[in-house]
Amino acid sequence: MAKHGRIYQSILEAVLNRRLPQPFGSADIERTCPGFARNTYKNFLAKHAKGNSNNATELFIRIERGKYCLDNAAILPDEMDQLYRETESSTPFGEMRDQYFELLKPLFLPDDPVSNDIIKYFASLLRVLGMEDGGWDPYAESRAILNDINGIFKLNLPQAIFSEPDWTTWRLGLLLYSHIVEMDAPYEVMANLLRFQLGKGYSPSPFYDFLTSNQKKSFRRVGVSASKKIEIIKQLSESAGLNVGKIFDDFYDNRLRNAISHSDYILAEESFRCRGGISGARAFSITYEELNRILVSAKAFMSAFFSAEQLARQVWGAEKQRAIPYDSHYKGLMEVLVDDRDLMCGFAVHWPNNSQSTYRRTEHGIEMINCSLDLDNAAISLFVDLYARKPGSFSPLVEQGARPIYTNLDGCEESPTWLADDVDKT
Repeated sequence: MAKHGRIYQSILEAVLNRRLPQPFGSADIERTCPGFARNTYKNFLAKHAKGNSNNATELFIRIERGKYCLDNAAILPDEMDQLYRETESSTPFGEMRDQYFELLKPLFLPDDPVSNDIIKYFASLLRVLGMEDGGWDPYAESRAILNDINGIFKLNLPQAIFSEPDWTTWRLGLLLYSHIVEMDAPYEVMANLLRFQLGKGYSPSPFYDFLTSNQKKSFRRVGVSASKKIEIIKQLSESAGLNVGKIFDDFYDNRLRNAISHSDYILAEESFRCRGGISGARAFSITYEELNRILVSAKAFMSAFFSAEQLARQVWGAEKQRAIPYDSHYKGLMEVLVDDRDLMCGFAVHWPNNSQSTYRRTEHGIEMINCSLDLDNAAISLFVDLYARKPGSFSPLVEQGARPIYTNLDGCEESPTWLADDVDKT
């Protein structure tokens, strides 16, 4: 990550957590983002403002003298779901959301994103799969459903249509809970990010390796239950020295999940009740006070998850159009690809034989060129096209005496270059 990454990350977090209103000035970020040199606060915003004269990365838009906002601030109304915007930190929901966000942050933004192969880290964030056209990503639909239900909570339901609007709110809350605990993407992203930090690679089925032999036999038929996924995440979390696994203790209740999924419950006057089948042998009840705590916790987790994911994509999106040395043997240069809001949506590795490997996920589908999943090695295989017949010392892909040729960076008319001293050795 570039040298500006840490302070930029702090500013993004402060904006996401509503501690830093936009527009902001140097004094504002000094107050809300402590720990940096005075000159950094004084110069950072202007140095990285849009249209700056020193060719620095453009991170901010100058609103007026001394006042700036994030260059990608347009994501706040477009992409920041209602879950993010609805509540201040002083409420129970806000306090839980902020607590979960702090627990998730080191998972989404690890101290060392390089040593275990940064491509595997990006794959975990982007949920890398194979080629796919638009309209096949259930994660996008899940976010939309959660937004819709959350929006209905804010409405004054007309009693002419909803005879018991208070009960309607509870029922919607149960649907929201069921959807949150059944979503695959949050579990899979967390598991893969934990696998990355533990050096266990990337897998589109991140839980399979941790199943028993009997569970693996039934995997194709029944998959992995939410309870088992959480159990594995807790184990990986403990091994990684992180506390993200304990988040689920606040809201995941398998009895509640099962009761809602099978419509085996009744909202009685005193409590939520489940008969537990025809015999009632597994019957249980939950007070509405406790049920409310569970629902709020689940919602806060989902908000924190979205925020942490958004932050990671923003931080890496700031690295767009930079050639980052990735493969010292073949001399591959990595590039972070972004969408129209400057959020990371993929990556490319440019090879010195005028070829590149690309993965890009957008709402229109998945573009996957010269790369594929390597399930046996829990990795992403990158293809380098043709080797040189008589390679020089620079790279096996470049002929002796020839100069490396890289494809252009996304949206740029000039191609990147490797370190000049190394190139000259050809």
